[in-house]
Amino acid sequence: MKYFQLEEALKLLEEFSRIESPSREKKYTDRFVDRLEIEFYNLGMNVKRIKQQDVGDFLECSIGEGKKKILLLGHTDTVFPSGTFSKRPFRVKEGMAFGPGVLDMKGGLVVLLYTLKEVIDNLPDGVKLVVFLNSDEEIGSIYSKDYIMNLSKDAAACLSFEPAKPGTLTVERKGIFSFEMFVKGVAVHSGVNYEKGRSAVEEISRKICALYDEVRDLEKGISVNVGYVQGGDKINIVAEEARAQVEIRYFQKEHERKIKEKVKRIATISFVEGTSTDIIVLSERPPLIANEGCRKLFEIAKEEAQKLGREIIGRKTGGGGDASFAAVWGVPVLDGLGPEGEDSHTDAEFVLVDTLPFKVALATRIILRIMEGGL
Repeated sequence: MKYFQLEEALKLLEEFSRIESPSREKKYTDRFVDRLEIEFYNLGMNVKRIKQQDVGDFLECSIGEGKKKILLLGHTDTVFPSGTFSKRPFRVKEGMAFGPGVLDMKGGLVVLLYTLKEVIDNLPDGVKLVVFLNSDEEIGSIYSKDYIMNLSKDAAACLSFEPAKPGTLTVERKGIFSFEMFVKGVAVHSGVNYEKGRSAVEEISRKICALYDEVRDLEKGISVNVGYVQGGDKINIVAEEARAQVEIRYFQKEHERKIKEKVKRIATISFVEGTSTDIIVLSERPPLIANEGCRKLFEIAKEEAQKLGREIIGRKTGGGGDASFAAVWGVPVLDGLGPEGEDSHTDAEFVLVDTLPFKVALATRIILRIMEGGL
């Protein structure tokens, strides 16, 4: 490779990890977007900053002219709150790089930038590279979904620089339906007027059990997770209010309708007479289902990886990703082009250092194959 240097790449990864970018802390994430803007300007790309009110700004960067558009996706936000880096700074040990967001997905942005450096010199006429970075991926891409859908519908291919498990690329992802349930009951003294009370906590507990019992189907790949529950006020008061945040994941598009029907039925039923329930949808993400173009793109990746001395396999994952929005249009999609590692979203998150140059070389080769008419 002409431009990649591992020591330089690790310094960039450390810098990116240090510039914290939590999804819900706009002022921090915008500082990271400021830093990335400089990188894309230095590459000679046209940079469009899309202002946002509640999350960090988005970046849409392009270079080249022509009808053959290759869309490259990434995100600037992480799950870690501001202040995490001071408690858990960047370090490299035994071939692994640790630090907040190094895997998901500051490392992917490092790979993306070096890939662009390698590719831009060879950009032929008739090909346009478009990079889109959002800042709300970790909270469901609720503000950026439409941007990704619009950019991807006429793309020749879409590559995502999310991280990957060792030895894999991501070929399929689960769809996600997440929502919040609000239950209203009747508050009374739990000793004096117990019979008049209508417990919102009891109601939401029964609804949670119903979701696990009736919606979850692990044989079909349907998972249910109630990640947050809150209710009541004091131990001697029947709870007037309760709420829960629920996430349902599934692989098959045809399961979506039945899942929503079951959720609606559970929400409508009152297990505790006199309670009522409202649902607010938090986010929806379609599953990434591999089509013929996706399979062909993976075969290209597999061939190029072998030329680089590595074997890769296609992996189905329960994690959601923005490439799923592109796949809705039937666009050939390949995910997991960021570095390999483990334990994303935890304090143990790490990047396998030797996969940084490998993924830059692999992504470069894949893009060059697409430019040459490989799809």
